[in-house]
Amino acid sequence: MAASPALFALLACLCGALAMAVAASDTLKQGESLTVSATLVSSPAGVFEAGFYAPDPKQPARLYLCIWYRGIQPRTVAWVANRANAATGPSPSLTLTAAGELRVLDGAARDDGAPLLWSSNTTTRAAPRGGYSAVILDTGSFQVRDVDGTEIWDSFWHPSDTMLSGMRISVNAQGKGPAERMLFTSWASETDPSPGRYALGLDPVNPNQAYIWRDGNVPVWRSGQWTGLNFVGIPYRPLYVYGYKQGNDQTLGTYFTYTATNTSLQRFVVTPDGKDVCYMVKKATQEWETVWMQPLNECEYYATCGSNAICTVVQDRKAKCTCLKGFQPKSPDQWNAGNRSQGCVRNPPLGCQVNQTGDGFLSIQNVKWPDFSYWVSGVTDEIGCMNSCQQNCSCGAYVYMTTLTGCLHWGSELIDVYQFQTGGYALNLKLPASELRERHTIWKIATVVSAVVLFLLIVCLFLWWKRGRNIKDAVHTSWRSRRSSTRSQQSAGMQDITNSIPFDDETEDGKSHELKVLSLDRIKAATSNFSESNKLGEGGFGPVYLGILPGGEEVAVKRLCKNSGQGLEEFKNEVILIAKLQHRNLVRLLGCCIQGEEKILVYEYMPNKSLDAFIFNSEKQGLLDWRMRFDIIEGIARGLLYLHRDSRLRIVHRDLKASNILLDTDMNPKISDFGMARIFGGDENQFNTNRVVGTFGYMSPEYAMEGIFSVKSDVYSFGVLILEIITGKRAVSFHGQQDSLNIAGYAWRQWNEDKCEELIDPSIRSSCSVRQVMRCIHIALLCVQDHAQDRPDIPAVILMLSNDSSALAMPRPPTLMLRGRATDSSKSSDEKSHSIGTISMTQLHGR
Repeated sequence: MAASPALFALLACLCGALAMAVAASDTLKQGESLTVSATLVSSPAGVFEAGFYAPDPKQPARLYLCIWYRGIQPRTVAWVANRANAATGPSPSLTLTAAGELRVLDGAARDDGAPLLWSSNTTTRAAPRGGYSAVILDTGSFQVRDVDGTEIWDSFWHPSDTMLSGMRISVNAQGKGPAERMLFTSWASETDPSPGRYALGLDPVNPNQAYIWRDGNVPVWRSGQWTGLNFVGIPYRPLYVYGYKQGNDQTLGTYFTYTATNTSLQRFVVTPDGKDVCYMVKKATQEWETVWMQPLNECEYYATCGSNAICTVVQDRKAKCTCLKGFQPKSPDQWNAGNRSQGCVRNPPLGCQVNQTGDGFLSIQNVKWPDFSYWVSGVTDEIGCMNSCQQNCSCGAYVYMTTLTGCLHWGSELIDVYQFQTGGYALNLKLPASELRERHTIWKIATVVSAVVLFLLIVCLFLWWKRGRNIKDAVHTSWRSRRSSTRSQQSAGMQDITNSIPFDDETEDGKSHELKVLSLDRIKAATSNFSESNKLGEGGFGPVYLGILPGGEEVAVKRLCKNSGQGLEEFKNEVILIAKLQHRNLVRLLGCCIQGEEKILVYEYMPNKSLDAFIFNSEKQGLLDWRMRFDIIEGIARGLLYLHRDSRLRIVHRDLKASNILLDTDMNPKISDFGMARIFGGDENQFNTNRVVGTFGYMSPEYAMEGIFSVKSDVYSFGVLILEIITGKRAVSFHGQQDSLNIAGYAWRQWNEDKCEELIDPSIRSSCSVRQVMRCIHIALLCVQDHAQDRPDIPAVILMLSNDSSALAMPRPPTLMLRGRATDSSKSSDEKSHSIGTISMTQLHGR
């Protein structure tokens, strides 16, 4: 039976429709129109889609030309053209004219009488040779271009309520005509895209900070001044993580932009209720997650407490208003009645206001700086900034930041001051001498009290030490009686070690590696009988000597010290493990010697010794610039990757620290000292041990307190090591600083308060890539999180280090290591601590 013509026609239509769907276009050419039955899809990834859409399901006939995220439900609109004029006709259209102007019509493009709902107002002459085209990009930008590809118009220049990666917030979006605010304007409601009451933008007079205004000119929220890393009003959210930065253009002036540094979709939206919200797509569910929001509490709203007052948050995000020192309520009756918006006035006046001298400054910590600051030129240090404020009677406060804001002054009215519990910056408030003398008296009393308390503490410590000496003598007598039996046990194990040594193995290159057993006489000859002049250093295992073999090869000879905290088990463990592990970032074991009571390991010689000899030495710190330090971090990570995943054995090192990272001639790092290492089976993830060994400051919380170790224990130690390489300070050297026990707690506090630059070693601070250092600090904080499951594994860490555009999660604060609670409480009467040279080792035995 022959097919009917109608059937052929139907098949032709279906095939044509299918072809159009498959080859969805990203371009609208001159003379073409887009109707409700078609869309434009961004190229090449198809992230965004443009077309007509009804945001309000109750009013499906009200259509808007929108750009939305493709494939995310519910539909999320990022830009709207005809916000003020919805299309209500049966067939609205978008067309591109010969002059390069986009037009939304409430009817077909060929209908000359169709009402104009919106246009791009592109004023240019008709383009020759093919005309104009409009194209949608994967960034969400909808552009009109000429035949040469030059942008004539861009939707990014005319935002709606959403800021996308690559957009700019500036005073004048296109740099043409008089300065006018470029605003991100909220929707009227969740389903009505017409312009709402709230808008976010920059003030032409003070473009260094962002505002949210209500009804055009009433400030609702202020970000605070930009410091180069974040806004001072958002201290707990370092926006450089999101790619935020400030720029300056000859035509645009000051502007802010951000480039997403992760692969997740991200957007900033001004909501209909006047908030600025950052959303990010969860990859697992493809749903939007709120990352942060401003304002959230009463103190974050603009000038809640009026002028010259400071706002602090109490219960339920409520505001507590207090006059700044040296001020009193402007209207005491209204203030006492709870109406504090009128603020405070000076009382007593400044000395300069009554022809007196002696005005000084009080530093107020953890605050959002006031509004209406002005930059003072020609000032190069803090003393100059302070003096210029002191000599200007109209100056009420100042701040100085060398590398960020420079010198900022404020006038007599200090508006919108918010004091955080943690974070923020210092503000130097000008006060008359009478107010400062009162403070000096308080400090004198505090000093006397502190001296008395210190004296009593010294007396108590002396009595405790004297009692400890008596206990130590008794313990020493008992230990000597057990020493002879321990020696006999060690001698019995010598043959077991010899039988366990693998004499031949393969390197990572597939080449044979032979482990030599050397005689004691040969070792003595190589080291000049362990001469002190050949001694390279000393660690927990024992002294290390430089040796020269008969062929002239230089080697490092590590000799087990008889009173070492390590012994037969560690020696055997290191010989067996390291002989099987061959990687360019692991130190190479060349041989060993077992003779009598002597247990000796022979390694390749590292002329630059260990990492700690550089980063903790003030004279050598400058020799390691940031590029070299970053290469060392990457090299250590690659060595750990081999241990954890790529070697035939799965190894947990358990004692990763700066002194166990050796540096070769080219400053390449090599992990050493495998005496504490343990082998994992293929299906094992963690071990539990009654014998906790390692170095204080590097041990993960679960290992130090519960004896549980895994590859994540090495990740924790690696995070501590990154922080040491960046700061140039030992992990335990932060004890007592701001109540933080170790470097992890201190680094978290600085990061959370957005003071990361203070962590950077001063010898590299001026020449390093601040952005890259900040990212490494962020990665380190992810590695030192309290819970092992929260830490990334080493493959993920290497990806973070090598790809600076990959997403970084927000680290959790290392609460277990702050203030020393967990570590101090974990110590028991069964704990034994050993200190050998500069190396500390702690052994915790199960009760």
